[in-house]
Amino acid sequence: MMLFAGVFGFSVTGILALSGAALLCALVTRIVINRRALRCFNQPPLRNWIMGHMGLMGHNEEGLQRVDDLVCKYGHSCSWFLGPFYNMVRLFHPDYIRSLLTASASITIKDRIFYGFMKPWLGNCLLLQSGQEWSRHRRLLTPAFHFDILKKYVYIFNQSSNIMHDEWRRLLASGEHSVDMFEQMSSLTLHSLLKCTFSCDTHSHEKPRQYISAILDLSHLLVQRQHYLPYHWDWLYWRSAQGRRFQQACAVVHQFTADIVQERRTQLQQQNNPKPHPENTGGYRKRKNTDLIDLLLLAKDDKGEGLTNEEIKAHADMFMFAGHDTTASALSWIFYNLAMNQDYQERCRAEVRDLLADRDTHTISWEDLSQLTFTTMCIKESLRLHSPVLALTRYYSQNMKTPGDCVIPHGCLCLISIYGVHRNPQVWPDPLVFDPMRFDPQNSDSRSPHAFIPFSAGPRNCIGQNFAMAEMKVVVALTLARFRILPGPKPVRRLYQLVLRAEGGMTLHFQELNEE
Repeated sequence: MMLFAGVFGFSVTGILALSGAALLCALVTRIVINRRALRCFNQPPLRNWIMGHMGLMGHNEEGLQRVDDLVCKYGHSCSWFLGPFYNMVRLFHPDYIRSLLTASASITIKDRIFYGFMKPWLGNCLLLQSGQEWSRHRRLLTPAFHFDILKKYVYIFNQSSNIMHDEWRRLLASGEHSVDMFEQMSSLTLHSLLKCTFSCDTHSHEKPRQYISAILDLSHLLVQRQHYLPYHWDWLYWRSAQGRRFQQACAVVHQFTADIVQERRTQLQQQNNPKPHPENTGGYRKRKNTDLIDLLLLAKDDKGEGLTNEEIKAHADMFMFAGHDTTASALSWIFYNLAMNQDYQERCRAEVRDLLADRDTHTISWEDLSQLTFTTMCIKESLRLHSPVLALTRYYSQNMKTPGDCVIPHGCLCLISIYGVHRNPQVWPDPLVFDPMRFDPQNSDSRSPHAFIPFSAGPRNCIGQNFAMAEMKVVVALTLARFRILPGPKPVRRLYQLVLRAEGGMTLHFQELNEE
């Protein structure tokens, strides 16, 4: 460089300055071109030209209220710039998200900015797959959530509810009349999932307890990494104390799952390779204790090929992660909304007690679930008002059209705002009011199928949504039959961390009722 500078009469400082100017010019040009590509969308005021909208939306109560303001002002969509590097379109109207949610899986790509943080934990699971690989695995996993399989899990949901209610009675006996609903629901859903996935009991073995502790630790660490920008850099994160904790927790989770998968595969081989069921539910279809691992081990595609141990381990870890936190959040907010609306709670209770009348034991069966009409309406309205997952992020490998002849360029990040759609006043009159009658068939038949998307929609919708709905119905029905849920001592402030939570926990009071 010294020779180059001497020959052409430039100083080293001058060359560095020119290089810096060229890089700055290239960056500015890139920002201008990328932002001009989204000029057909409404653009909210920027924080400044370089930072764009970064930092304008928080994850707390005030941040979510700003999203409400955004939806009310722009109606269907707007552009959003996260610093100079990430350009995004936020969409919050059914007509604008339809083409994105119904797009073929072959052109839909998961956002790697956040989902990539999950890769060391969840591996190459369904949640993180794309294209043909996702399509094959989705076909293999779908039969594990067939109604005939889910029917057998209802007993586990009853059992988990009974365990929780026994604990509540012990608390009442000791003078305690309130619980942190998130803690209670998280414990319940983890117990159910551990039984349904691995046939393990959290109350009788040490390893399942270690596994659950590791899952909770991983979820907490994911949130911390998401919110601390320097930890987005892998090189720094894996050398930090939090990164090492994450790796240690991953090792516990992976070892637990791997041991069970290998043990079950060995058992299958010793049973002389039973022929799989036509619906991929295997020779375990008639067994009482069918669990997810059994079903995945026996699943075969149209070429007769199954899943590897590593693939089964990844999918099982995904179900444990995605299934416990989301359902725990949903149940917590259901009880919160019913606590705040005692008239609706009493109407649900009357429906459940009519259903259970003249029975020796209070047990909800699969057939009972379809009879809980009003309770289901309350569950859906709570999922609308407080959806556990507030947004989905996607890339698309081709340009995507939206109404009004707007085009989202390929490679642009799309944020499908479940929260925004569910609270859009153009779609839902008085959107902040808890009104279960919105889901009366007479009121919902004419509504867009993309107006209510707590489980997403289209090809990549939630594979476990029927499992989650069945569990919520059982837990809500049994709880309301035995207890009255009352508001807690302080106002609840929302906080979004992987799922929608309550800042400082959600304390609710409860009273035991006469089951007669």
